[in-house]
Amino acid sequence: RRFSYSELEFATGGFCKANFLAEGGYGSVHRGVLGDGIPVAVKQYKLASSQGDLEFCSEVEVLSCAQHRNVVMLIGYCIERKRRLLVYEFICNGSLDSHIYGVTKPPLKWSSRHKIAVGAARGLRYLHEECRVGCIVHRDMRPNNILLTHDFEPMVGDFGLARWQPDGDLGVETRVIGTFGYLAPEYAQTGHITEKADVFSFGVVLLELVTGRKAIDISRPRGQQCLTEWARPLLEEQSHHELIDPALVNELNQYEAYCTLFAASLCIQRDAHLRPRMSQVSQVFSEEN
Repeated sequence: RRFSYSELEFATGGFCKANFLAEGGYGSVHRGVLGDGIPVAVKQYKLASSQGDLEFCSEVEVLSCAQHRNVVMLIGYCIERKRRLLVYEFICNGSLDSHIYGVTKPPLKWSSRHKIAVGAARGLRYLHEECRVGCIVHRDMRPNNILLTHDFEPMVGDFGLARWQPDGDLGVETRVIGTFGYLAPEYAQTGHITEKADVFSFGVVLLELVTGRKAIDISRPRGQQCLTEWARPLLEEQSHHELIDPALVNELNQYEAYCTLFAASLCIQRDAHLRPRMSQVSQVFSEEN
């Protein structure tokens, strides 16, 4: 659906501070309510964008094809003069990072963390392997881009950076898009991207869920600042107990946690060819039962 700028301005109360949700390198996100009462999140891109209108429209077309219960739905867009906005369904419980690292919220229970891991894997599997337009590569998979419903069902969001990958094609980028700490080595070094870069990033998210640590944390001692580099030898030695978030000790399902760590160890392999597809990651979770 195409919106006018004035419609979205009205829906968000003039993009007022009270409706502000988030800010990123791309621009800002505000909460809004459409005329028919539907709550939305409106993502406004910075004015000077290198992306042409045609490219923007074709991207919107692809993103609007993504419909799955673990993927945030794109409702519409706006292109007016140099303004570009995307309108997404509003997800009420904020993003995963605010629940793992937010100081105001109690630590996430293991049952919720596990539910988030399983559901986010399903969402990413859908984008890579089941979407009717082909493989959609997310490019910026991290806790900020996993939104949560009231009962902690995860929704993979903000794949405005995604590009459609025709099956088996190697996308070559002139600039690397993504977040330090989550970037697959081959993508960071060469700008070559396939869905296996998302798999690597997802492995980092799984480690964050189990350990309660950030992907990059410079306040930690040397050797522990990069989560994957600290965790990799512990995973190889199967020293699982050292990887478990101390906040979880009393209510952990150990078998589920070990399965999650096993999935993470497969995802964060340095060689992209050795990483599993997301359907194989989902398989690890389904075999827990």
